[in-house]
Amino acid sequence: MEDSKTTSKIWKNIVRAIMQGVAIGAFAGAAFAAGFLYRDRAVQTPPSPASFELVNEADTLMATHFLYDLPEESARIHGATQGLAASFNDPYTFFIEPQAAKIDSTNLAGRFGGIGAELRQDEQGQIVISRVYRDSPAEKAGVQDNDIVLVIDNTPVDESAPNMDQALAAIRGEIGTPVVLTIQRGERTIEIEVIRAEILIPSVFWQLTEADPQVGYIQIVRFTERSPDEVKQAVQELKEQGATAYIIDLRNNGGGLVDSAVKVAGVFLDGGVILYERNRSSDEKVFNAPRGGIATEDPLVVLANANTASASEILAGAFQDRQRATIIGQKTFGKGSVQLILALSDGSSLHVTSAEWYTPDHHRIEKEGLTPDITTQPIEGFDAELIAAIEFLDSEHLAMSN
Repeated sequence: MEDSKTTSKIWKNIVRAIMQGVAIGAFAGAAFAAGFLYRDRAVQTPPSPASFELVNEADTLMATHFLYDLPEESARIHGATQGLAASFNDPYTFFIEPQAAKIDSTNLAGRFGGIGAELRQDEQGQIVISRVYRDSPAEKAGVQDNDIVLVIDNTPVDESAPNMDQALAAIRGEIGTPVVLTIQRGERTIEIEVIRAEILIPSVFWQLTEADPQVGYIQIVRFTERSPDEVKQAVQELKEQGATAYIIDLRNNGGGLVDSAVKVAGVFLDGGVILYERNRSSDEKVFNAPRGGIATEDPLVVLANANTASASEILAGAFQDRQRATIIGQKTFGKGSVQLILALSDGSSLHVTSAEWYTPDHHRIEKEGLTPDITTQPIEGFDAELIAAIEFLDSEHLAMSN
């Protein structure tokens, strides 16, 4: 049983981890909480540990009287930190434990050491390989779609409570190192060794539209560090294939790195304001697009829906206010707050809302969203937004250029 000295040590660790162990990181976070900035931020003087005396007292009493085994110290510290973040009553201010924080960080960077396969949990809670990337280490080693992962490096997957974060963290690792998977494929159980390699997560997909080969379609699924270069590559390749107008699909894009969204805007805008940011002191910071865009004059349409959020709304809002693009679809989500991502000393992180965004015309995004220029209604089995975009470009722009 722990004594009061031990519990006092725990809460001193909590204060130190929260208030003193911060450094900037970047992670994906919860849905629509992805509006992140890299920024150096001075750490304020931490409050006196005496202000946590009530928590210390409660922990001491529970440790003294609790009938069953006590939770691990890390679990108690993380639980307390989660509660502290929740007390701010802000859905975008929250705590992420180390494993999830590491996974989200590598996802947002767009590259990591892994095997090149996506995981999911099925209805029975089993960890399943949902997709194996082409030419990946997993494919070369013989891993297949729908394989069920039973054991990772001699550690069985907990069938009673399988944890996706734990599985991902175990499979990912240093480039060049092996990971051994025991998988179930039908009635067979197979052991496969895979050598980890650098895995690049694409954030942008592109092609010419079938309906009109002069229209290039660019889908941005998230804003990562690699997104600006991927968008530039998309435009260059589509131009070479004959594209003279573009559709940017931001539907179901929950956001990502703000700096990446600003740089993407610079592909289609030659400088100028992209957004304004206001903090609690009402100070206003201006974000400008870089100059030298490669598609600043080409006709442009943006597709949006109710799941277009955060950094996606920044990009769409800038295009709309500056009359650079026509927005087609449904009203966007309305997530216009800024989260600083503060990495704590044990690898966990705090997401803290620190500011709000406004479009170039000072339209507030938070809780308001963006209203499209042309509203469409989703139709199951039919891409109403894409069809409307092609028709708009054909009638308003491409016809004029022919």
